[in-house]
Amino acid sequence: MSERALKALLGTLVGFCILWAAVSFFPRGEGGAEGPSGELSTFFEGVTAEGVTAVRFMGPHEEILELKRVEGSWQVNSFRADSGTVARFWEAVGEAEVGDLVAANPANHSRLGVTADSAWTVEVQLPAESRSLLVGKGGSRYGTAFVRFPGEDAVHLLEGNVRSHVTRSLDDWRNKRVAAVDTAAVWRVEVERDDGGFTLERGDSLWVLAGGGETDATTVRGILGEMARLDASGFYGPGDSLPELGGTVRALDQGGDTLLFLEVGGGDGDRWIRAEGDSITYRLSSWRAGRLLPSAEDVVGEG
Repeated sequence: MSERALKALLGTLVGFCILWAAVSFFPRGEGGAEGPSGELSTFFEGVTAEGVTAVRFMGPHEEILELKRVEGSWQVNSFRADSGTVARFWEAVGEAEVGDLVAANPANHSRLGVTADSAWTVEVQLPAESRSLLVGKGGSRYGTAFVRFPGEDAVHLLEGNVRSHVTRSLDDWRNKRVAAVDTAAVWRVEVERDDGGFTLERGDSLWVLAGGGETDATTVRGILGEMARLDASGFYGPGDSLPELGGTVRALDQGGDTLLFLEVGGGDGDRWIRAEGDSITYRLSSWRAGRLLPSAEDVVGEG
C-alpha cells in the first residue's frame, strides 16, 4: 500500500472515531432518542384530579399558588378557581409525557431555565407521597418545556402544554364570574345612579318603564345580557383605593324576591363591582359597566 493511500485510510479512521465519540458521549439535543428513566419517567402516573390532594406552583420570585379541592370545588389560595381553567390544566397533565434527554451538564441549566432560582417548581401532593419537578423555559416546539428533578443534573423535554398552566398568575386561576342570572325569571329591574335612576317592568311582550313609558329594546337587552353572564376582567385587592359608589342594579322575580343586587363604583376607566353575598371586589371594564347601568335617557324608547 502506498504512503498516500495509507494516510488517506488513517484520516478516514480518525474521522470515524471522532464522530463515534460525539454520538456516544455528548447528550442528545431536543428530539434525541434517550428517554427518561426511573422516577422521572413515571412522574405523572397517578397525578389526576381525583388522585391528588393538592398541587403547588412556586415561581422563581417565591410566589406560591396552591390548587386544592375543598368540599367538591377547586380553590386556588382559598379563592374560587375557574372551572374551565382547572379542567384544561388536568387535560394537559393527562397528556403530559417526559421525553428525551436534552442536557446532562449543569452548565446548561441557566440556558434552559431550570436553575433553582429561575425555574417554576411543581409540587404534587398525593395521599402517600409528594413529588416535585422543576419546569424551565419552553422548548422550540409549541407545548414543550425543559424539566429536571431538583438535585439532579439531567434535563429532559416535557411534552404536553403543562408549562402554560404552571406559570399562570393567581388572577388567571381565579373565577371571574360576578353573576349569572336566569333572565327569564327577572320581572323587575331597579337601577340607581348618582345622576338619577329608573325601574323596568316586564310587560305582556316588551319591557316598559314603571309608571308607563316605552323603553329602548337594545339598551334593555344590554342590561339583561350583562346580568345573565357577568364576568370581571380582574380583581381589586384589600389595600386598593376605590372610588365612591356610582350606582346599583337590582333584579327581582315575579314574587318580588331579589335575584341579584350589584354595587358598581363610579369614576372613569375600569370600575369596581360587588355582588350581594360575595366578599370579592371585582374589576369591570367601563363599557360593560355602561351596559349594566345605562342613563335614564338611554333607556327611554323613541316611540
